[in-house]
Amino acid sequence: MATFDATRPIVAASAIGVGRAALDFVRETLEQHGVEIRYGLPPHKLTALERDFMEMEAQLQAARLLTWRAAWMMDNGMRNNLEASMAKAKAGLVVTQVTQKAVEMLGPLGYSRQLLLEKWMRDAKINDIFEGTQQINQMIVARRILGYSSKELS
Repeated sequence: MATFDATRPIVAASAIGVGRAALDFVRETLEQHGVEIRYGLPPHKLTALERDFMEMEAQLQAARLLTWRAAWMMDNGMRNNLEASMAKAKAGLVVTQVTQKAVEMLGPLGYSRQLLLEKWMRDAKINDIFEGTQQINQMIVARRILGYSSKELS
């Protein structure tokens, strides 16, 4: 388990990198087509695309912060099994959602094999599965928060 505590933040960081690449690509593509994400407006004045994009950014940032905390704890010799599993679960879920939404936002262009976006969507899924599936990491988080052993909560 100590190995997982060290490697899960690394996998989470990899997932975040994939998500960031997808977001940057979508932003650049939208800008090339004259669509700008307008920050600072009330939600009711934003387009659905802008709200979705901002939500994707916010979720990716939340995953990044969890990952940084888990990595910082590991670097400082602190027990991080809760934080490592939280970071991995959040990053895996978020990158899957972000890349899927990015592909949807770009329509047929998003599914094109001539672009990296569809590959990033596949990469996102492996980052979600690798080093413990979503369900496994969520169970670890629940055990740690509730104080149950693996026999008590399986």
